Amino acid sequence: MSSASEASTGNQQGRKKSKDKNKELAVLVDEKVAEIDDSIITLTDRVDEMEKRIEELKSEGDVEELRWEMQVAVNSMATNVTKDDQALRASQDVCKAELEFYKVKVEAYSARTEALKAQLKACMAAVANMGVIGPSQVSPTLKGNALQTPTYNGARNIREIDNFFWGLETYFGATSITDEGQKVSHASFSLTDIALV
Repeated sequence: MSSASEASTGNQQGRKKSKDKNKELAVLVDEKVAEIDDSIITLTDRVDEMEKRIEELKSEGDVEELRWEMQVAVNSMATNVTKDDQALRASQDVCKAELEFYKVKVEAYSARTEALKAQLKACMAAVANMGVIGPSQVSPTLKGNALQTPTYNGARNIREIDNFFWGLETYFGATSITDEGQKVSHASFSLTDIALV
């Protein structure tokens, strides 16, 4: 029963970490948006200064210098806005990639949860059978299913690989195998299909 609550706690911690990471990403995006807003305010102030300078130059008659100053200001604004836009897009791409990564993690945790539920049902059935027929008379098929090693066929799917390793760890814990050589030997017998190549 404690392993089920530990798994539930692990799932909750995984979700909390995912939420914390999403909050951090949201804060990062908000900071970038604030920087862009500050840049726009600064540029607006510069345009206002340029308009004042235009009035001064009109009174002085130096229109060419005014055009040159305005062109420099416009080019500077365009460069700043382009850089800020690129940084925001890059940040958005990173957020999307991390979101996809966490979706895969959540799916893996869901698969683990389902595997734990199946194991819990098998354990509960074994305990129920021990109460009726005694511990020495538990059916061999139930024992065989409870201690069955996982198999891996060589598929390049992170969820299957993760579940395979998790299944091996569970099997080694249930059978009290601690020697690394024995673990490698047992794991090699769990490989099938192209994983054997």
